[in-house]
Amino acid sequence: MTSREERSGQAGFTLVEMMVAMSLTIILMLLTIQVVGTSGAAVKVTTDQQSLNEEARQAINRMARDLRQASSVVTAVNPDGPGYQASGIVAVRAKADFDGDGCIGGVGTSGCLAYNASNPEDVTYCFEPSSRQLYVIDNQVAGLTPVSASSTSCSGGQPLLAGNVSAFVVEYRSNAYRYDTTPTDGVTTWRELDAAGPPVGDANSRLDLELADVDSVVLSLTMRLGGKSQVYRTQISLRNRS
Repeated sequence: MTSREERSGQAGFTLVEMMVAMSLTIILMLLTIQVVGTSGAAVKVTTDQQSLNEEARQAINRMARDLRQASSVVTAVNPDGPGYQASGIVAVRAKADFDGDGCIGGVGTSGCLAYNASNPEDVTYCFEPSSRQLYVIDNQVAGLTPVSASSTSCSGGQPLLAGNVSAFVVEYRSNAYRYDTTPTDGVTTWRELDAAGPPVGDANSRLDLELADVDSVVLSLTMRLGGKSQVYRTQISLRNRS
């Protein structure tokens, strides 16, 4: 009896037990794969978002540097306001004496330094909704026609960002607070300058004459990736406006 009981205690798993064990193993494997896949997707989303943040930060810093040192804003295409068109290009052209020689792009007095293509002093930032691209245009390139109020494309531009731009808005403001018709907001917009009439505005609902009194801009850059949008916004004072 003892030998039979010992042989009985050494018996293997039954078929049912084997099937249960295999099922549990498969379930655990599937759960592990799902967790790994989800973690991988989350890591990719985080990495993409970090890349997007860095890309937007570099673009905002580049535009802010040029506009902060600008001596003048020459052209404003499709500025914020009642006439703003989301489907039209948005552009801001500024000039700045980066090398401090008293000239812009080698043009001026006899003491001008040579034009430096790597650091243009007459530059336009232009957004084209159809291509979702933000471009930088060096207006000192020979034969290039600068963007104007009637332009429909960012001709001659080089991509500043890799794509992913869904909107770009430039707001133009002034410290001429006596023309602020809504004192509670503490902001004098170019539209308020325009409505004020001469000598600061011409009441034509276009940003042209009013540029002479614009001394700050607000850039709003909307980036979109993977169905998610992120808005980057900064205000820049034009320190060297002449």
